Amino acid sequence: MSNAKVSVNIGGSSVPITVTQQNIEVASVLKFKPFEEWVSILSNKVLTADKKELEINKIEIQNVDYFGSKIGFIKFKVDAKLIENGKSVPGIVFMRGGAVAVLLILRSKDPNDQVLKEHVVITYQPRLPVPSLNFPEIPAGMLDGSGNFTGKASEEIKEETGIEIRDQDLIDLTELAYGDKYRGAYPSPGGCDEFIRLCLCIKEMDHKEVKSLEGKLCGLRDHGESITVGLVELDYLWKIPDMKALSALTLYDALKKNGKL
Repeated sequence: MSNAKVSVNIGGSSVPITVTQQNIEVASVLKFKPFEEWVSILSNKVLTADKKELEINKIEIQNVDYFGSKIGFIKFKVDAKLIENGKSVPGIVFMRGGAVAVLLILRSKDPNDQVLKEHVVITYQPRLPVPSLNFPEIPAGMLDGSGNFTGKASEEIKEETGIEIRDQDLIDLTELAYGDKYRGAYPSPGGCDEFIRLCLCIKEMDHKEVKSLEGKLCGLRDHGESITVGLVELDYLWKIPDMKALSALTLYDALKKNGKL
């Protein structure tokens, strides 16, 4: 597909797409799953015929980053105005799609089999945008577009921590909290489409097994991952600066309080 006079149908209107760099292939952008879903939600839920409050005039694709042969991130700008007053709506979008994160709680007894301990598995890894070489967060990964949230979550757990869990042992906290109203929790909706499905897994383990996880090296080295496993007592999880962890902890506590867990 040539980049000349390319458009996309959004809410019954043909919206032209332009590019700021010659090496950007619009055809690949149109097939990018997060972009397809964005267009679909705009068309079918936001800009419906009986409630068309927004006018989209054009979309400008500014940059595309690839993970190998696949698109990883897209940055684009939407020229959109509110129909009621003609005011522009902030339209700079950093698109990366959805992700899944897991609050993995390990329950174990102390050596005397008396006191129940609850630890949360976290990972430490380099996060240059922060910037940090040892940033603490709960296990997470990008979704693959299949819609199998728990399957992707169990896969990420094994890759990042070495712990094997079954899909059926995972509870989707975001589904319990929001149903189908929201796709997940949104960490930065002012500029990024990313939503995060927050899952819970509670696993009973021997205290020696739990202790052996501390400092374990994991991750897919051929994917450039360098991950160290860590443990934080559940009561002190709020002390780490990871919004995924804090959001999952909030949902976990609220759902328990409301009798949904």
